Amino acid sequence: MGRLPAAMLSTMSAADHLPHSSLPSDDRRQVLELPLALAAVECHASADGPAAVPAALLRDLVIITGRLAGRTWLETNADRTAAFTALQVTLEPPPLAELDQILARVLSDRFSLPSPRAAA
Repeated sequence: MGRLPAAMLSTMSAADHLPHSSLPSDDRRQVLELPLALAAVECHASADGPAAVPAALLRDLVIITGRLAGRTWLETNADRTAAFTALQVTLEPPPLAELDQILARVLSDRFSLPSPRAAA
């Protein structure tokens, strides 16, 4: 059986690199929340399609990513994080591919991870 395509491939890749980054020890516990939330998104997306992913679950991804990046870093890098900052105040999340790129970019920039691949 073939592998199902991942809905949040770039963010999953960033999450895989986080434990090997220069993450402060206090944040290492929070890193565990990200793959769990991503797995839930993948389950919904693969079972019922990307549109079936609950908005609350996508909001959780934004919250987790924001906590990992940190308010100070986000404010200091406001020019690079405008798309992410906009997510924090919108009720309707963007399509999964767009959300994937936004979250992956924040994590990549914040923790000096490999740049996320553009969605195919």
